[in-house]
Amino acid sequence: MAQNIEFTQQRAIATTAAQKSLAPGWVWDEKTIVQWDADLDLLDTQMEAEQDAQAEMIAQRGTTDSAIDTLHDLTARCLRMAKNRYRNDPAKLAVFQNLRADAGSRAGKLQDALEWESGWEKTDGLWVPLPGMTLAGFKTSRLAAGGHLELFVTKKAAWESADATLDALGRRINADCVAWYEAATTVFPEGTAEGDMIRSTVPTSYTAPSSPPTALLIASATPQPGGEIAVTYVPGGGQDANSLRLRWMVVGVDADFAHDVAVNLAGQTLTGFTPNQTVKLSVRAGNTAGNTDGPEMTVTTIA
Repeated sequence: MAQNIEFTQQRAIATTAAQKSLAPGWVWDEKTIVQWDADLDLLDTQMEAEQDAQAEMIAQRGTTDSAIDTLHDLTARCLRMAKNRYRNDPAKLAVFQNLRADAGSRAGKLQDALEWESGWEKTDGLWVPLPGMTLAGFKTSRLAAGGHLELFVTKKAAWESADATLDALGRRINADCVAWYEAATTVFPEGTAEGDMIRSTVPTSYTAPSSPPTALLIASATPQPGGEIAVTYVPGGGQDANSLRLRWMVVGVDADFAHDVAVNLAGQTLTGFTPNQTVKLSVRAGNTAGNTDGPEMTVTTIA
């Protein structure tokens, strides 16, 4: 984001509240209270959409990098085996002599794998360079890694689109806030009750937090029929947070907290689990100074 969207949201909320307190005596003729409320709803929706898109992109990036790095390690090991195997066979060694497995980019690593695979197929496609590693199995892994990369690129583009939409919306709303403040403080000079209220309640400059937010604690995580988990939160946590994400992992399936969703402080329900899965949950509260992870809570799902 080119701007601090959380500050824009706070400024718009304060501006809307001030406008409501001034009505019906004075209402800005460029934007009604109904329109302010609609913009706040739209901003909240787009902020959540951008956070969800970013979380999906980050999760897919992890999956993609893991698959490609594993493939690249296999490529390097298989290539070493081939150069050793054909050290006394100049014709076959020539196929592999100039192949490398040292690319740094995702696309480069996939290209290294494809070139090795092609050489393997040309020389002896039935050879098994590593225990259990057939040509067909390697190709399957390469295609799967390529599929992960395509999905990552798609999700990255979706996040960039959501971020650009949010940025444009935030800029428009912030410009409205600036214009409203100029008009309101002109109509109500300093020293009047209305003017002093506007100046004291509507923020006009952003101050970055000096420390990470406080932790938001999960009050309860209750298994529900159908593989659902109902989650509630301890009030008062997550102070100074710009982002609150409920993260979870399925023990024995996920290596880490691979899933997350925006927190609903009123409580929310997670779905899509199967019976008897052990699920760990934690809330990550974040701002520009850093993140604070709340304590983990473990729950076992039911049928």
